[in-house]
Amino acid sequence: MTSKFELTKWYADCISEQGDAAIIYHARLRWRAVTICYESLLICRAKSPTLTRFSMRRRQAPKVLGERIEWISPEWKVKGTWDELGVRHQNMLFESDAGALEWNCLAPRARAAIIVGSELAIEGWGYVEHLRLTVAPWKLPIRRLRWGRFINATDALVWIDWDGPQKVRVVYLNGVAVAVDNIGDDKIVLADGPAVLSVHNKQVVRNGRLGATALSPIPRLKRLFPESVLNIQECKWLSHVVLCRPGSPNSLGMAIHEVVTWP
Repeated sequence: MTSKFELTKWYADCISEQGDAAIIYHARLRWRAVTICYESLLICRAKSPTLTRFSMRRRQAPKVLGERIEWISPEWKVKGTWDELGVRHQNMLFESDAGALEWNCLAPRARAAIIVGSELAIEGWGYVEHLRLTVAPWKLPIRRLRWGRFINATDALVWIDWDGPQKVRVVYLNGVAVAVDNIGDDKIVLADGPAVLSVHNKQVVRNGRLGATALSPIPRLKRLFPESVLNIQECKWLSHVVLCRPGSPNSLGMAIHEVVTWP
């Protein structure tokens, strides 16, 4: 068993035309003498509390099958598919002698469907990314992260805004890297145009310290992670957004976005 830190994490989602959303996390951590597998499913419906399922069982990661990504959970009777994946993006967000953080956006805009049992199907536009982290997250030079994705029939925007001792900004609009003037919780101003993405009607999907939310199912939390990780504050939203560009019709849709703050 290796003592080197290695975390691989999948994130996948789908939002329907009615505004319902499903979010999937699949992760595997190897560190010291410990291997932890983690999977969660979040279902967010308009004006309803988020439904959350967790599992610590070893499960198969999502599969990339050419122009399709597929995820199946026999235990939960859930199947997700993402087709017509679009132009992939890959960035090394951080590199040092201690390790690196690699971001791979596998599906910036895909036709997606997540079927839960025989009662719930969410179909619409979806997104898939994969992270590989080989440095402990408490050693990253970051104090605040803003991340999000907006997708509709004509546009796909994804953003990463990393603030701290080392600043990183990665923004892609329709497969092209673009510069930005400002990224906030309610507005993103692109340097080209300028184009503006405005956020409205935010619905909280998940909010709280990671030790009490995303990491809470993991046993022996305090032995595995320092307080600085357990006290990281996350707020994730499902929101209506409008992308305004000079000379073009307004582009309307839904976004999933978050702000993560280190203590």
